[in-house]
Amino acid sequence: MKKTLFASILLALGVLTACHKVNYNGQTGKILHKKHNPALTISYVMDTVAQTWDTLRLDLDQDNTTDLKICFQYDTPYIIGSKDWELSVAADVYISEVNWWSRDYPVYWGQVLPICIRHTTEEGPCYGWLDCYSTIGSEGQVDAIRFYLRETAYCTCPNYPLKWGEK
Repeated sequence: MKKTLFASILLALGVLTACHKVNYNGQTGKILHKKHNPALTISYVMDTVAQTWDTLRLDLDQDNTTDLKICFQYDTPYIIGSKDWELSVAADVYISEVNWWSRDYPVYWGQVLPICIRHTTEEGPCYGWLDCYSTIGSEGQVDAIRFYLRETAYCTCPNYPLKWGEK
């Protein structure tokens, strides 16, 4: 009965979590996948009197620490990696083949980006991805910029050639 209640609560919160086992070069790991329905949202409200904004913290590897922080720098949402976490953008390639990595990345409104993640561990790099976008609109008479996070995935198997969108 407790399991049924817990599952019902998770469904009510709109978070679907799945794990898919992977093997690569003699190592075993999991792809930790979360789909947020509705999407996780933070916003920046522009007003002549006050400006308000939110912060979102993500624990992709499920070790109870913040791996990525999503916040606004002025009116632009930024994804900021903690120590040993980096970001890039790619499409239709293995994330391990991405050549350019940065500790932070802006998500300008109107963009839908395939955000790639690299986490440097002692065993080798682990890869993941975010499905997110940003929009601008109005909240009453005030303009607001919103960031939406729809899905995340993180592979715990070092050096696994994860593709963006793989679950």
